[in-house]
Amino acid sequence: MKRILLILFGILVSPYTFSQILTVNSNSSVSIASGSSINLGGLEIAPDATYVISGNNAVSRSASAITSGDNSSVSRVYTSSALLSGFTGTLTFSYLEGELNDIVEADLVLELQADDDSWTTYGGTVDEVNNTVSYTFNEPVSFKAVTASSADATLTVKDTYPLDSRISVYPNPTANRIYIQVDNIIKAELFDLVGRKIIETNQNQINLGNLNSGSFILKVITDNNKSKSFKIIKQ
Repeated sequence: MKRILLILFGILVSPYTFSQILTVNSNSSVSIASGSSINLGGLEIAPDATYVISGNNAVSRSASAITSGDNSSVSRVYTSSALLSGFTGTLTFSYLEGELNDIVEADLVLELQADDDSWTTYGGTVDEVNNTVSYTFNEPVSFKAVTASSADATLTVKDTYPLDSRISVYPNPTANRIYIQVDNIIKAELFDLVGRKIIETNQNQINLGNLNSGSFILKVITDNNKSKSFKIIKQ
């Protein structure tokens, strides 16, 4: 397959960094033709029809795994600041063996995060020689993050606390502090959307005043080992 690396005015492509890989400024775009591909630091995008990534958008790569309960992805996550929508073609995800987090290579699957923060599993082709997982999307798919995990794991945050339990978080959205209303709290953990833990406390309130605006996941654990997760919006 022909591979192309596009560097246009207002666009920065840096395939080997562990932070921001691709920046598309306003009024700029990256166009990937059918039969070609672009490799974003180990994530190869090969559309079956011309695909355009428009600004403002940025793709970054994180070395922090996505976690949900006892489940974990590999320690490589690609995140787009704006939704990549309507893609058809092949995504090929590269990994290092040191990023597997005890996941058996043969069990690897692609995980794509939708705009509502849920993760969907796609059982693609694993190449253990070249350390890649690939999947061909024949129907349009939209996503804002890509990683790989075990086929028997799920990365979607689920409420494991009984639905009628009296646990709540307020105010949400918030500009500063959030309060957790629950008895016998053991721990509260705040994560960003790529799974990095930002704050951990055993208190019933958390000061978010120093954080940038955006969305976060708050996981609250009580003394009976029950947990509930909330999407928190910081204004």
